Amino acid sequence: MLNTLNHIAIIMDGNRRWAKKNKLDQIEGHRKGIETAKFIAKHCHNKNIKELTLYAFSMQNWKRPKLEIKSLLKLFSTLFEDKSHFFIKNNFKFNPIGRIDQLNEAVKIKINSLKEKTKANNAMTINVAINYGGIEEIIDTYERIALNNEKNINRKILKKYSYLPESNEIDLIIRTGGYSRLSNFLNLHNSYSELEISNILWPDFNQENLEEILSKYKKIERNYGK
Repeated sequence: MLNTLNHIAIIMDGNRRWAKKNKLDQIEGHRKGIETAKFIAKHCHNKNIKELTLYAFSMQNWKRPKLEIKSLLKLFSTLFEDKSHFFIKNNFKFNPIGRIDQLNEAVKIKINSLKEKTKANNAMTINVAINYGGIEEIIDTYERIALNNEKNINRKILKKYSYLPESNEIDLIIRTGGYSRLSNFLNLHNSYSELEISNILWPDFNQENLEEILSKYKKIERNYGK
């Protein structure tokens, strides 16, 4: 029997290497990466996938050069602008996860505005991990648990106070760019996720690459430790 697939997460790696390979500024790699993300999101919806989590900007990315960070946040700001109709047009729910409150006010306002405008959309949920870290999510989860004086902490309680309390378990994590590491991504949610590494740089990742991975996934025997 083929595996069902409800929730995919993607580590979109390779934007900077793609830009260097094509003799372009790094920000052009990130810009192309956003276009790839939109295309892949629409294809996931066409495959009846209910939820997609995209790793856009990690807590550790703040260590990058200041000019790159400034340009990247400006790019995010444009994406999250009210005039951007991608989520609305496709009936996608936008759900930002991470330490959003630590971002600058302009970006934060646009993120929260888009979240509010799309909260009733139900074609597919797209969780965008921005200013996100898996360890940081665990810390924030335990802080929420403590604030609510929860006792007898178990898996259900952890999920309730995590960044993704209502999400399906993550069936599949895809990392592009060839590196086989999780990079502090979804530590609370990846216990039995299948992991696929693609050597394709994210801006070059396409429908055929995704289809190949999905076909492979559906044939895997998933027994969850049984």
